[in-house]
Amino acid sequence: MLLKRSIFGGLLLISGLLLSGCTAKSTPSYHKTAAQFESESATSKKVPKDKTAKASSVKASSSTKTKLKSFKVPKKVQHDKNYIKSGQLTKDKQYTYDQAGTKVSLTEVKPTTKTVTNGQVSFKFTQIRILKNQPATKTALKMANQALNTDQIKGTYYTLQLKYTVTNHRNATINIDGITALKTDQGQALTPATQMYDSGAGTQLTKGSHKSRFTMALVTSAPTKIKHVDVILGGIFTPSGKTLAKASAFQTLTLN
Repeated sequence: MLLKRSIFGGLLLISGLLLSGCTAKSTPSYHKTAAQFESESATSKKVPKDKTAKASSVKASSSTKTKLKSFKVPKKVQHDKNYIKSGQLTKDKQYTYDQAGTKVSLTEVKPTTKTVTNGQVSFKFTQIRILKNQPATKTALKMANQALNTDQIKGTYYTLQLKYTVTNHRNATINIDGITALKTDQGQALTPATQMYDSGAGTQLTKGSHKSRFTMALVTSAPTKIKHVDVILGGIFTPSGKTLAKASAFQTLTLN
């Protein structure tokens, strides 16, 4: 069972982590969170204490962070009223730059309050966004392809993001598999193995606790015309790897 990625120090470190009883398989890649949910970079200052995180991953994140500091935002951009230096994009036409050199513009943002439960764990979806991403450097292109597990990004690309809060209503500590699949009404079917990333995968929750997480996916079929997406909530497990609940059926989230 694949437990995918964790966030360290404002960067995305995507690595394959497996629960006990399975064979480990790791494919690390990195991407600045501004290209996903900018607010994550402001709140994720410390390495998470989830037991599924590996010490080797922390070292990799640290070395990559240094490499991404070279991009400098053009001075003329810094005085643009639509440029947001830090914090989340909230209005159409607002944009920011990630540390790799990608210009990230908000195309559409829709609030949502849908809550879905799987195995006594609730997923409360609070926001759906579509972002236009314009890599300005070769490093930015490389990072984008790595983060989304693809080699198809050659220039401007769009990402769809779902923000959610996951809460453990069980009387014991559990691990979750996050969102394991996403399907748009434009015909795209995405998984962590095919152009999708979910920060909830591998998250550990103690009794009654909750954490904010997000899913992001590469959308190539009429991204601005998407009206709804279907998602699958991954399985729920004990820290030792015992299955408490299997993955859910597709759940529909509406953008309008």
